[in-house]
Amino acid sequence: MKPNAHIDLHTLYSTRSNAFSEKENQFKKKANRYAALRLLFGISIIVALWMAITYLAISWLAVVLVSTVVYIALVFAHAKVNKRQVKFRRLKMINEGEKSALSGDYTSLPSGSPYIDHNHPFTFDIDIFGDQSLFQYVNRTCTSSGERLLANNLKHKIVAIEKIIERQKAISALTPLLDFRQQFMAIGADNPEKPEDLSQLMAWLASPKSTLNRPLIFFLSFLLPAITFALLILALAGLVPYVSLVLSVLINLAFIQLFNHTINKTHAVISRKYNLLRKYAYLLGLLNAQTFTDPFLTSLLEKSDQAQVGVKRLSILMSFFDQRLNDLAAVVLNGFFLSDIHCIVGLDKWKNKHRESMPSWLDSIFIVDELNSFANFAFNNPSYCFPQFTSSTFIEAKGLGHPLMRKNACVLNDFIPSDKEKVVVLTGANMSGKSTFLRAIGINTVLANCGAPVYATSLAFNNAEVYTSMRVMDSLEQNTSYFYAELERLSLIMNKLRSGQKMIILLDEILKGTNSADKLAGSIGLIEEFLQHDCLCIIATHDLDLGKLERKHPSMVSNYCFESRLEANELYFDYKINRGIAKNKNATHLMQKAGLIK
Repeated sequence: MKPNAHIDLHTLYSTRSNAFSEKENQFKKKANRYAALRLLFGISIIVALWMAITYLAISWLAVVLVSTVVYIALVFAHAKVNKRQVKFRRLKMINEGEKSALSGDYTSLPSGSPYIDHNHPFTFDIDIFGDQSLFQYVNRTCTSSGERLLANNLKHKIVAIEKIIERQKAISALTPLLDFRQQFMAIGADNPEKPEDLSQLMAWLASPKSTLNRPLIFFLSFLLPAITFALLILALAGLVPYVSLVLSVLINLAFIQLFNHTINKTHAVISRKYNLLRKYAYLLGLLNAQTFTDPFLTSLLEKSDQAQVGVKRLSILMSFFDQRLNDLAAVVLNGFFLSDIHCIVGLDKWKNKHRESMPSWLDSIFIVDELNSFANFAFNNPSYCFPQFTSSTFIEAKGLGHPLMRKNACVLNDFIPSDKEKVVVLTGANMSGKSTFLRAIGINTVLANCGAPVYATSLAFNNAEVYTSMRVMDSLEQNTSYFYAELERLSLIMNKLRSGQKMIILLDEILKGTNSADKLAGSIGLIEEFLQHDCLCIIATHDLDLGKLERKHPSMVSNYCFESRLEANELYFDYKINRGIAKNKNATHLMQKAGLIK
């Protein structure tokens, strides 16, 4: 389902949350009933067994047998009901989280702080990662690899426009599939991946065939158990002493011990991966059950049915291999079956058959996981538009807003510089909206490059690289002053331009670490250097003298401003961008209001 102007998303998520809560309670009651029945039949087994031993009655043995069968059935039924209860609890929490996010509360969502990089060309300056960031607003991934893919796409421009358009179509196709997306999130929340899980799995896939997978060992792995079972039958028939059976079991265990180092080494890599693989199998099953019309999504799922069966089979193999962690089970399974060797041979066969396919199977999960986040973002913002591409101008925006601002507090602006304009000098008083406007352009450009919808009535851009210099920081550790750190950032930008890179450059009060005369001269020199390259530079500044460059370079430099006004000793802002140079100032008034000066 896709929201429109008549659907209230708060109501939608509240309704869904309540419905899932009711389902959770229903299955909780069922789980409690199954738990009580398990206890009842568990007691009946103990009582019947005691009666059978005390009175040597066959009827009580029958009760033990029936009660045991029922008890085992109840265990499986209870586990199934518990699983459904957990699923509906997760779906309830997902919808409660969406409702909170619509109100501006993202505290329950990961902030992406591990991805913060102060030296990145733009992410730190325009709040891509961290508290109250774009990542926290967008991210709904349920796998670690999907999260890393999302973070990577937010950090790096997708170069090919064709690829961006392909992503736009895929995100559009996923947007109305609310049930599918939330089911995907609920399944994916099970058994979270550890950082090393996937790398270990990939390393195992790339590893050569095990030294245990040789003809002689393979032959003995069947011969020795066959001898053991033959001796078991003969011992039960009274034809051979039981000591021969015990000796055969000990020989099997000694045989396993010869290869214990190799077995332990393999097991250490893939141990306890079966729950993770089972989750992947369920996700692939969900993908396989969904019908997509989008070609890109369809291509991801072409072999999802085969993938689901293959990954589920691998999960079962690994689960069986992990039985060796139980000492009693290990003695029985290896003493009679040489199970460790059979597990390794079976895993080798699986690896040989699916080695090439497995990475693409997992990639399809992670790609859909990442795209789901943007589809959720699009669903929660139905008024946003998918941008178009143009080669004539860097950006043409109508009704442009800042995605991280509350809708009722965000003032929309039109910004359509001409195709010849290379530098926009943006002036305005303190708090008038200059920095917010720069970040609105930056964040929407990042979204556009990811194939996501943007906060605008319409947006066309030319897929240029975004670079910023807004929050440059000094570094005691690297013995770097603020001014030198800023020069390094500007040098990076200039080197990219000189290499032929097409860029949108967002600068906020550059060269703050030097005196006014130097700052003005340096800024003029930098702007005139920008005019030699393929870029659009928007520079927010309080240096009104920079506005004079419009007369010197009338077609390539333009002046825009945000104004403030003072009425009844109160400061007002309309946050609307206008042509021209700002006329009003407010620093003195603000200092007086703060009691700093009289």
